[in-house]
Amino acid sequence: MAIRPMTTVRHAITALLLFVAALACVEFWMKGQATPPMTVVTTQTCSRNQPLLVPSEAFHHDLKPSTKTSMRLAERNANQVVRVNSLGCRGDEVANRAPQGTYRILILGDDTICGLSVEANATVAARLQQFLESNAAKNESENSGARSDFAAEFEVINGGVPGYCPLLSWLKFEHTLSRLKPNLVILHVDMTDIADDASYRSLMQAEERLAVCRHATFRLKPKAANPVLQYVSQSATASWLFAKARHRGPELLSVPPAAATCDIGLNWITDNVPDLRLQVRHALAPIKDLRDAVNQSGGQLLVTTSPVLWQVMSGDDAPVLTSRCGIKGVTPFESKFPFEVISRFCEQSRIHFFDASPAFRNENAEKLFSKEEPILSRLGMALYAREIAKTLFKDPPSQWSE
Repeated sequence: MAIRPMTTVRHAITALLLFVAALACVEFWMKGQATPPMTVVTTQTCSRNQPLLVPSEAFHHDLKPSTKTSMRLAERNANQVVRVNSLGCRGDEVANRAPQGTYRILILGDDTICGLSVEANATVAARLQQFLESNAAKNESENSGARSDFAAEFEVINGGVPGYCPLLSWLKFEHTLSRLKPNLVILHVDMTDIADDASYRSLMQAEERLAVCRHATFRLKPKAANPVLQYVSQSATASWLFAKARHRGPELLSVPPAAATCDIGLNWITDNVPDLRLQVRHALAPIKDLRDAVNQSGGQLLVTTSPVLWQVMSGDDAPVLTSRCGIKGVTPFESKFPFEVISRFCEQSRIHFFDASPAFRNENAEKLFSKEEPILSRLGMALYAREIAKTLFKDPPSQWSE
């Protein structure tokens, strides 16, 4: 049988066209099915928080301002609506000046303060306002209608952002939140802040007036787009193939979980603390800058802290999280070193400090911590807020010495 070259070529071209048409159909179908690829803004918080974050030129990253979105509750099989105002604070819009007769409190911190795992009315900020108002009403009732020396009306603003540390909290206050003129700023220092600071500090730059921590995306020089690579990066089929490859080889292709980068920060809570004096000093130093900025805006600063799970209970109660965070040794850790270091730093810096950790060592400790992330649970946030409210009424800021 004679070989006809043209027939073979026609068959090859036909097969190629059919393949391209089939690939186009698959691409078209998968674009309708696929979800947009997730952008990792910071590795210092979990993946579920990434869609709510945006890079910043001044303080690395922030909550997307003026947004309203739905996300899953970590502790319940339900969704919640998350509102972020124009200042990047969780909640509704707030006036630049507090209403007449209202004591304004701004609370700063990371995931535990922002509270994306719970509804807005269950965050530390919301609970703190509830407890303060309840205590004020109780005091007024017990004192025959006389108002408390502290305040009668309160406004607590949630300035927490996932993945934050004292460095970023200070920068955000300097650049944005100082305009709110709070009477009191509460800074939550988390046990993971040492690692967070180590992650961001290399991005610090000294500008003419204010320091900035510019997100890496603002420092990369744009390159001419390669049409082929651009098409592949936007292809739903390619994204599906990469996802499969990521599933098969997570150790090579997946983005490491936030807790996996926290080894430095979580090592300092162990009973055998390595030499992290330099890292700890760097992480706590911005608290002095925040103090000065708060005082300049006419307010006062209170530093507070709470424990993480492994300082109160056994890691065996949260085996997946314990493994993911690289926690080793016998838990709960008995070392009080982190709390003593923060307390000593604040004492030397003439900053008021409150350690809420003793309140977490009770028979219901397992209910006070999240098993998915190294943060407080819904009940833990309520307890933390209650303890802060109690200490504020016991030692009102109006009686603090300069």
